[in-house]
Amino acid sequence: MQTRKLVYYVATSVDGFIERADGSFDGMLTEGQHITDYLTSLRDYDTVLMGRRTYEVGFKYGAQPGQPSPTYPDTMQYVFSATMTEYDHPSLKVIREDAASFVRRLKGEPGRAIYLCGGGTLAASLMAEHLVDDIILKVNPVLFGSGIPVCGPQGASAGLTLLDAKIYNNGAAFMHYQVNGQS
Repeated sequence: MQTRKLVYYVATSVDGFIERADGSFDGMLTEGQHITDYLTSLRDYDTVLMGRRTYEVGFKYGAQPGQPSPTYPDTMQYVFSATMTEYDHPSLKVIREDAASFVRRLKGEPGRAIYLCGGGTLAASLMAEHLVDDIILKVNPVLFGSGIPVCGPQGASAGLTLLDAKIYNNGAAFMHYQVNGQS
């Protein structure tokens, strides 16, 4: 059976943090060719997965509670949360069930690749279940020193094969890896 790819596509500091300890992510580059390339790449996905905190970050930038993120138009968006309010929107669903079980079913359905946009804890749990196929790191030229690691506080272990890399003039770099399994 053909399964859809689950791609963890995440912005990170050079030292591997997706946000600072206080929840901010200042220093991440928000303009440049890497952003254009990122937005263009979103057409490869028809489904977006995120945790509650990742979804709520969008509220700081004009996203509205109960509405899908405008960053991912024309996608079905699933937010994993045991505490978030249920919303009545055809393109946004709150998922309360076990993430791994839900993602296994989703990967078996027809469609394009599935974009896991965060957060680190959700990514680590799906990595532990061997559900993440690829990781694309959007590495920003900044050191946070501490914060939320790419794969959350519990971490993850896997062998990776570099598929592609692109370095931009502003210091950002995209690193595309295939997940080979636990190391």
